[in-house]
Amino acid sequence: MIKTLYLINGRFIIFLGVLCYLVGRGIFIGVTHKKNNPLNWIKEAINFLFVLYLLMVVSVTLFPLALWIDFNFEQIKYGLNLIPLISIIKDFSKIGIAYDGDSAFMIGLIIRNVGGNILLLMPLGVLAPFISKKFKPMKKSVLLALLVSISIEFIQFIELLAGGRGRTVDVDDVICNVIGASLGYLIYKIMYRLIVKYQIKFLQNLDSEKLIM
Repeated sequence: MIKTLYLINGRFIIFLGVLCYLVGRGIFIGVTHKKNNPLNWIKEAINFLFVLYLLMVVSVTLFPLALWIDFNFEQIKYGLNLIPLISIIKDFSKIGIAYDGDSAFMIGLIIRNVGGNILLLMPLGVLAPFISKKFKPMKKSVLLALLVSISIEFIQFIELLAGGRGRTVDVDDVICNVIGASLGYLIYKIMYRLIVKYQIKFLQNLDSEKLIM
């Protein structure tokens, strides 16, 4: 029997990703940067924060990763939900019943689960319009969040089949992720109006160009 062995954790992925980005970006800047064109360190900082954020999302949602796998279709029955809002409703129905009737603990669990999924892609809604002009329309930013969320759930589904411990695939996670990204986009719009109102020039320059090249 092939045993599932977890070797790679999220912290390693973050470290490796940051290292690769810094080395790659450093080489790119060294080759293309011109002395008469000053480097925009604010732009570089936002680029780095965006990459770090994506690495953290990958770390939280997809790791630890099973290197040796044993496909187990029984996992689907317990870890897959394709009915919108049903898992959230079930959790609410357990208040006062689950965990020996500890309502406060169950409510906290629901808040962490729903709130965590909302917060997960909220930074994406804020940063994406700054990173690229193509995401300035809300529908494109929300579509990006939807594709990212579905991609995460699809990979989690593969991990679920592979016997991933504690893995669940839930359409409610996608719904919460998209809500979070939409709220993030609204924060971006508020920031944009403040930038225009108070004529914050260096932020206006950032908003007018594509950051990652």
